[in-house]
Amino acid sequence: MPPTRTSRRPARQSRYRYRRPHRTRSPYPVATVIVAALGLAVIAWMLSWGAAGTGDDAGAAVGSAAEVAAAAPEREPTPFFASYRSLQLRLPVDPDDLTALAFHQAAGSSALPMTSLVPDADMALAKQLKAVPPLASAADSPSSVWAGSCLRLWRSNRSGQPDTAVDLGADPGTAVWSPVTGTIVEVKAYQLYGAHDDFEIHIRPDGWDHVDVVLIHVDDVVVGAGDRVFAGATRIASVRKMSDKIDIQLGGYTANGGDHVHVQLNEIEVTGVLPGPEES
Repeated sequence: MPPTRTSRRPARQSRYRYRRPHRTRSPYPVATVIVAALGLAVIAWMLSWGAAGTGDDAGAAVGSAAEVAAAAPEREPTPFFASYRSLQLRLPVDPDDLTALAFHQAAGSSALPMTSLVPDADMALAKQLKAVPPLASAADSPSSVWAGSCLRLWRSNRSGQPDTAVDLGADPGTAVWSPVTGTIVEVKAYQLYGAHDDFEIHIRPDGWDHVDVVLIHVDDVVVGAGDRVFAGATRIASVRKMSDKIDIQLGGYTANGGDHVHVQLNEIEVTGVLPGPEES
C-alpha cells in the first residue's frame, strides 16, 4: 500500500486569548481639560497665598487679630450719670464703691457744662447722714442710668457754671474706670496746689476732637498715651488719698473724708494744646 500522508494539524491554541481592551472615548474631552486646568490653577493660587501668608502679610493679619482682642472691653460697663450734648459719661467708679456724686464749678475757663442724668439730692439730709440719701423710687430711671442722686456744691471763690466739674467719691485705692470711650492722649504728673503729687489723665472721646476729658486725684495709673479705652469698662487708675493733705468740700457729705476722683470736660481751643484742670 502506498504510504499514507500524514495530515498536518494546526497547533492547538490556548483557549485564553489576550484581548486588547476597548478604549472608550470621553464624550467631554474639552471639558475635562478645562476642569483639570482650573484645578491646577486653584492649587497653585492656594500654595502661593500660603507662602505669602508666612511673611509680612501674615504678621499683619496676626497683629490685627491681636489688636482686636486687646481692644475688647474688660467687663460690663458702669451706668451713665451725665452728658455733654450727645456725649454720655459713665461712672468712673463702680456704683457699690461710690460714696457721693457732686457737681461743682471748675476752676478753668475752658471747662464745658455737663447735664446730670440723675436727680438732685436733699443737701441738708445728705449733710446730716454723711451720705447721699437714697432715692425714694428709681422706677422712672432707665436701667442704663445710675439709680442715685447728685449733690450740688457751691464754691464762692469761683465764677464758672456750677456743673462744669464733678467729684465722684470713693475710698483710696478704689478702681477708676474711663468715663468715655476713646483714646488716652496724655498722662501727666503735676503738683496739686503746687504742693501735692497728683496725676492728670487726658482722654479724647471718639468723634469729639475738640473735647478733652480730664481726670485728677488718681494713683496707680495703668494707661498711657495712645491706649484705647472703653466707657465704664477699662480700668485706668485708682483713687488717690487726698483727705490727709487738703480740706475736701465733699468730706462734709461723706464718712471717708471726701476722697474722690475729679472729672471735667475741657474745650480744646488750640489744636495740640490740652488745658489742665488747674485745681480740683
